[in-house]
Amino acid sequence: MPVAQGVSFDTRRAVLIGLAGLASAVGLLVLMLWLAGSKPSLEVRLGDSDFRGIDAADLAEEIADNGPVPFPDLVGRDRPIWVTHAGADPTTGWFAFFARVPGVSADCLVQWDADQHLFFDSCEPSATFPPDGAGLEQLAWRVEGGELRIAINDPDRD
Repeated sequence: MPVAQGVSFDTRRAVLIGLAGLASAVGLLVLMLWLAGSKPSLEVRLGDSDFRGIDAADLAEEIADNGPVPFPDLVGRDRPIWVTHAGADPTTGWFAFFARVPGVSADCLVQWDADQHLFFDSCEPSATFPPDGAGLEQLAWRVEGGELRIAINDPDRD
């Protein structure tokens, strides 16, 4: 009666393959650590440094018709802003500033009073600010290709 032959197993060959795989893994790990250590610091920057996608001419017209436009903070950092515009040229005359009243409770926001054409502190209505937001934290802006861009995430600020 014939006897079935099993799988032949060469122990020496298996050990050599295992050691070669282990040496390759250790070498790859050392290489990755060396490459990771070659840069002195790691800077994580998520998102754009500016608020964009706003058609400057359309927004200027909206502000001329209905007054300043508020924008809530869409990334959850609790930094709403107001945007205003003065003049007829949509490439100039912009004002962008945080809606938070500096030096008071984080709950205090400036609100627009359309009748008096000024901003007022929601916690202290007698404290007012002009339409250009003077006295509030101003934001840099620029118009590029008809698009208004507001520097909301200035890396030097935080």
